[in-house]
Amino acid sequence: MSSDLRKRSYQTLLYGAREASPSVSYDGIGYAGNWEENMADGLPLGAIISDLSAGAGSELNGKLRAAHSSAALAVNTFGPWRTDPANLQIGGVGRFSALKFEATCPTGLGGTPPHLDLIAEGELPIAVESKCTEWMEAKAAHFSASYDKLRSSHGSSPWFEQIQQLRDQPNRYSFLDAAQLVKHALGLTSMYGSRSVQLVYLYWEPNNAQSWAECRSHRSEAEDLALRVAGSNIRLIPMSYRDLWIEWETVQPPPHLTYLRARYDRLA
Repeated sequence: MSSDLRKRSYQTLLYGAREASPSVSYDGIGYAGNWEENMADGLPLGAIISDLSAGAGSELNGKLRAAHSSAALAVNTFGPWRTDPANLQIGGVGRFSALKFEATCPTGLGGTPPHLDLIAEGELPIAVESKCTEWMEAKAAHFSASYDKLRSSHGSSPWFEQIQQLRDQPNRYSFLDAAQLVKHALGLTSMYGSRSVQLVYLYWEPNNAQSWAECRSHRSEAEDLALRVAGSNIRLIPMSYRDLWIEWETVQPPPHLTYLRARYDRLA
């Protein structure tokens, strides 16, 4: 589907990791010897380990070692605020009181509950789903029959309406993993009820994204889903990491932004 873009992205992310951390040895497929080497300096690793160890994604068992890891991208971006998120800002929202990586948001159904890469608690909670290169090979939408059990509790939500629509058109989107976002939103509804929450779909793309038709299509698909669920209290906010870093530059750039730019803001 997008093999050339993904291959080029893997390469540029590996080059960026090596240039940002020249003392770290990455192997030929982009993995550091241990996950700590793949992290920016100065992060509160104790709290981060606690979060990631409690999750179901096995991030510490290998994924977090990859230069192209979406979890590593999220930790490197938000890690400095893990124990003190008061000054963090995401999409114009701030004043957070707590921050957690690999946060679960159970829907009430069996099985492994949906996991968000980040939840920032505050007056307006922010939930973040982080993508690096995964979106370049999205899967067809799929929902098990068990999701029908949520009709009585979630049936009035525009997000719940998407279940049947995506069952009817599982390949409606070529790049966006819409089913995953729907499941996250249903879990957030179970957690927060009618409270307003922003579900930020935060994705990496190369800084020459406009030159890639796949990047333009992916952005369009994310905006399309956001419009379809616009009436929900769980508001979908599509945003690239580069958009987030530009936002930070307009307020008070955090010290580690230089590292993030050097490592991740690159051509493909």
